[in-house]
Amino acid sequence: MKKSLSLVSMRRAAIAMPVTMLLACGGGGGGGGGDNSASTTPVDLTLAAAPAIAPANGTTGADYAPAVQFTASKALAAAGIKLVCDGVAVAGKTTVSGAVATFKPDAPGVAANAQCSASVDAAATKDAAGTVFTGSTALTSFTVKALACPGGSANTPPSFNGAALVAACGNVFVESAVAKNLWPVIVNGIQTALEMDRKVNGQLQSAQPDVLVCQSGTCADYFAGPRRRNVTLYPNTYAGQYVAPRMTVVLTSPTWTQNPYVLAHEFSHVEVAARTGGKHVPAWFDEGLATYIAGEPICTNVTGKGIDDLRKLDQETDWVAYTGPEDVFFKTYCQARAEVAAWIGKRGNAGVVQLLDAVRQGQSFAGQYGAMQLP
Repeated sequence: MKKSLSLVSMRRAAIAMPVTMLLACGGGGGGGGGDNSASTTPVDLTLAAAPAIAPANGTTGADYAPAVQFTASKALAAAGIKLVCDGVAVAGKTTVSGAVATFKPDAPGVAANAQCSASVDAAATKDAAGTVFTGSTALTSFTVKALACPGGSANTPPSFNGAALVAACGNVFVESAVAKNLWPVIVNGIQTALEMDRKVNGQLQSAQPDVLVCQSGTCADYFAGPRRRNVTLYPNTYAGQYVAPRMTVVLTSPTWTQNPYVLAHEFSHVEVAARTGGKHVPAWFDEGLATYIAGEPICTNVTGKGIDDLRKLDQETDWVAYTGPEDVFFKTYCQARAEVAAWIGKRGNAGVVQLLDAVRQGQSFAGQYGAMQLP
């Protein structure tokens, strides 16, 4: 009997064991069988205790394309920053790296002297757990720097059809339709272009020309003529209806001003005229040198000649007429660039300076240049 009772007891124990184990692991009921871990509340996502914010509040002279940055109280999965300048929201993109969020405006940025304020876009700012930003969203207020004019006399703005161009600064004049946030790009492009010309010519001898920037086709027609090409006008010359009183560069679209290479090309013509005292150099050399200095027009992937002999394009009027078709335009400009580049490869930048100086002194261009370098 003891043996039977023992077996029954063992079976009962085996049946009861899972219940005991469940109670030990389970969550229900009181006593020592429950989960003692404390429940946690997500930590708020706010600015860091000592937030690093840029530009600092009250900054004057911020960049024309200001990057706004803040540090959050913990790592971010996404963020948004709102930037408003002169009452207008600035388009841009916010990126995150750890707890740091950075907003960068889309080019070309904002206008000179603009009053700006930035704030956190709370709904768009989250951590990895999805906790959204809470607390004060105000970040910073600042002022964008003024335009640094490239030099030149502050001349009277020219007019067309009864409407005067607007002085962006100094002798840089823009059509009133050109957005103010493009003005810093125009002016900064001038500075960059001048540096490109100095790399070949050294200290420039030319005075800063007037720079006219058109937005509309009507403006381009008036100042640059029906071809609407970017053009350099010499004193008392014209391409459209405007007779330039002094050296003048006309840009027929503000989109070109985002690319200082176009300006460098035109400024090369201004420098050549100054160094030669206005004496004649072949159009193919003038245009080839400008294209060599500026890299504009772009010659990547341009193959083949535009003309059998560049020397046929001695006069500027012949050059302009011949390079009208787009395919001929690129091939001829790039052919001239290649010829001048080969010549400079042998003579160096100093050779350009010496050549132009010789022309100024009345010597023959052909005699100083010598044989053409490329077949």
